[in-house]
Amino acid sequence: MIQRFRSFGLGLALSALGSLSFLAGPGCTGALASEPPGQPGQVTAQQAAQQAAQQATHPVAEPMILTVTLAGADMERAAAALHQAVTSHNYTFVRQQAIDSRLVPYAQEVRSVRLYYFCNFDKMDRALRIDPRAAQMLPCRVTLVETPNGVDLMAVNPAWLTQSMDNPELHAMCLDLKRDYQAILDEAAL
Repeated sequence: MIQRFRSFGLGLALSALGSLSFLAGPGCTGALASEPPGQPGQVTAQQAAQQAAQQATHPVAEPMILTVTLAGADMERAAAALHQAVTSHNYTFVRQQAIDSRLVPYAQEVRSVRLYYFCNFDKMDRALRIDPRAAQMLPCRVTLVETPNGVDLMAVNPAWLTQSMDNPELHAMCLDLKRDYQAILDEAAL
C-alpha cells in the first residue's frame, strides 16, 4: 500500500512538473521545455511561433522568487532592517505574523518563519483599477526564514505573476513593483 502511494505521489509530481513547462524560458531544453522525446534540441514550427510570441510580449523571463540573505542576522534584526527599508521606500507596514499564526495555539507557533506585510496604498489602488486580478499579490509580503547562516528574505516576484495575465499595463506596473521589492530587499540586507 505504501509503495503504491509513493508511486502515485511520484506520478503526481512528474505530472505537475510537466504542466509547469511554461516556467522554462525560451531556448530551454529538456523535459520542462516540452521537447518531444528522442529529439533533443529540435523545436516544431508551432513551438517556435509560440516562443517568438512569448518573447515579443515578455522579452525577459522573470524569476519566480526574489531573495536575499542577511548573513549572521537573527529574526529580530532582520525584521527591523526590513521594516526600515519598507518605510524608507514609501510603503506602510501592515502586519507581521508567524507562518502558522491562528492555525495553532500562540505558544506553539513557529518562530523561525515570519510573514511581513506592507503596502503602498496609492500603487495598490492604481493596480486594482488596471486589473482586479492584481488583488492576488496584495498586500505586498516578504517571508523571513531563519537559517543557521542568517535570515533569508523571500518574495514572489509580481512581474513573474503578471507575465501570463495578458495585461501589458499591469505587467509594466508590476515591473516597477519588482524594482521596489528588490530595492527593499537589497537595503534590508545592508
